[in-house]
Amino acid sequence: MNEGVASPGSLSVQGGLIRAGMKVRKENGRIVLSQTTRFWVYAAVSFWALIVLAGPFMIYSDFFGSQTTHFTCDRGTGVCAVDGRSKDSPPMADIKRAEIDRDFNRRDGANYGITLVARDGKKYRIEQQRAIKSSVVAEYRAAVKTINAYLADPAQQKFDVSFTYSAGWWEKIQSVFYFLVALVFLCVGLMMWSKRRYILEREKITFLIRGPFQRYNQELPTARISAIVDHMVANQRRIDLKVDAYNGIGLVSASAWAASKLDQIALDLAEFLEKPIEKANG
Repeated sequence: MNEGVASPGSLSVQGGLIRAGMKVRKENGRIVLSQTTRFWVYAAVSFWALIVLAGPFMIYSDFFGSQTTHFTCDRGTGVCAVDGRSKDSPPMADIKRAEIDRDFNRRDGANYGITLVARDGKKYRIEQQRAIKSSVVAEYRAAVKTINAYLADPAQQKFDVSFTYSAGWWEKIQSVFYFLVALVFLCVGLMMWSKRRYILEREKITFLIRGPFQRYNQELPTARISAIVDHMVANQRRIDLKVDAYNGIGLVSASAWAASKLDQIALDLAEFLEKPIEKANG
């Protein structure tokens, strides 16, 4: 750590999974070293942000919303429909019975739906949402009983039954929990979203880091730099700035297989800053 300047960290020449490789530009009497987050991270975080933004609406729906489904049949036309859509139900002549479909999963536990069983054995789900709340399950069971009574009564020409889904407390708690987890992942993604620019000028070096959660802006007078240090650290070649004769600020690094890429960079920095290159071990 240097007095007045906190080390912002080295830029990686070859980059990695999260950050693209470093770029070097010479412009208007200065050298600019820059490194940004890879495009796939930007795309993934942006997509995830859209999912997270939908979270409050889903929570509101679970806490205050409900969904009513209408199932209708007409013996005259032979058509049955779910909310007016006949494609979601087989023709009435093909319906053998209605039954409660029970399932179990680790997230929700036991959950229930309404299934129409055709004469060929094929099954059609007609509920819009699996039921977990006991009062909703009871309403689903009553609807199944009513449907089967209609199917057994040829004298009844038309039929219309409705059943309403609403979330139970466990489902509401889950929706809040999953939203918070998604929000944490979004924050982690945003922390990786950044652009680093190290601007080398004759009088000063400016370290800039910009991101949703990052705002770093520090200047280092070149008069405080005594040398460009070229050394190996843990199988990495590093170019550091020797500051105030003993402290160092990491500038650029490269893995062993890409170490040769630093040769020209070290020479350019030494020439531009008019500082000697020091070789060091560790």
